Amino acid sequence: MSGLSARQSRALAIGLLILVLLILIRVLLVPLWTSWRDYGSQIDALENRLAVYERAVSGLESSRERLAHLKAARPATDWYLNETTPALSAAGLQQLLHRQVSANGGQVISTQIIDRDEESPLEPVAIQVHLRGELVDLVGLLYTLESGRPVLFVDNLRILANPRRQPSTQRTNAQRQLPALDIRFDLIGYTGQERAQ
Repeated sequence: MSGLSARQSRALAIGLLILVLLILIRVLLVPLWTSWRDYGSQIDALENRLAVYERAVSGLESSRERLAHLKAARPATDWYLNETTPALSAAGLQQLLHRQVSANGGQVISTQIIDRDEESPLEPVAIQVHLRGELVDLVGLLYTLESGRPVLFVDNLRILANPRRQPSTQRTNAQRQLPALDIRFDLIGYTGQERAQ
């Protein structure tokens, strides 16, 4: 170092000082600035989430009032079968089916209570239905069952042409009275009570 002039020595010292300052900035200040920026982004995200929660809480009371008004205007109790036990509900469902078939046409051959194993918080009530009728009768019956109250669902619908019906040239008057379709389906409704676990 003795071979350097005072000017070169000063320039080297200033260069080393600048190099040390740049290393300190890179090692200390850049990570600190990056973490501040990340914390700022996290704070912004949390403030946005807090604003969403505050809006939800502020609208909670009006939503509860609206729900109470809707429940009072249209109670959900008529959506369910009225009876208190599944057996009574199944009997009520069979009576409802017989009334609807009488009103829409057709002939109930048999009904059978079936057990439904499904994941539902409400107790399902299902009957297996076998009836005979014409296509017009079936359309009216299905529409009435699925669009009325209580809410009912038709599942596993099977429609077959009546095998005992012969072609029209070979039919007698008694055979002409047989309905054209053999219809089977499951009719499902729900009680208002929660299912026992």
